[in-house]
Amino acid sequence: MLNIQTAQRFLPVLALASCLVAVAPIVARSQSLPGFTLFSGVDPSNQLSYRLDSGNRNATDRYRLNIPGSKINRLGAAQIQISYPEYYKGKFDDKAIEVFVGEKQIPVQAVAWNRENQTLQIDLAQRIKTKGDIQVVLNNVQNPDGAGMYYFTCQVKSSSEFPVARYVGTWILSID
Repeated sequence: MLNIQTAQRFLPVLALASCLVAVAPIVARSQSLPGFTLFSGVDPSNQLSYRLDSGNRNATDRYRLNIPGSKINRLGAAQIQISYPEYYKGKFDDKAIEVFVGEKQIPVQAVAWNRENQTLQIDLAQRIKTKGDIQVVLNNVQNPDGAGMYYFTCQVKSSSEFPVARYVGTWILSID
């Protein structure tokens, strides 16, 4: 039989456990990855992986956009261009964009968000020469009001000496 002192000791544990049970679905959603996409019009070899912290419409979010190192040729990458569809009405914080190769952060020299042409241009302070996987992190993104599928395409420029951007792949983002 429980006395009052024993019950008082277990009350905080019970309260904490109930909070963890309530938060579990939110944590599970934030870790979701893109699933298998049928009939997207994008060749499966060109579909790039990503992770959204929220993925909910009209929410502040973080996009982690992955580029496999195998997609970067021997010339490397000095600039990453991301274009998105005209019907995507989200907002980007161009001062909160990070680029990583593995665990190493690559300094970003400048970011140009062209709202008219629906592009983000990320100029790197140093060219990425390694074959390691690249992750572009867009922090403080304001997701659009409407749910939908949004095709973000990625192009890479090796250097200013080679001004033509090379298509790397497409992220098919899903906002609920």
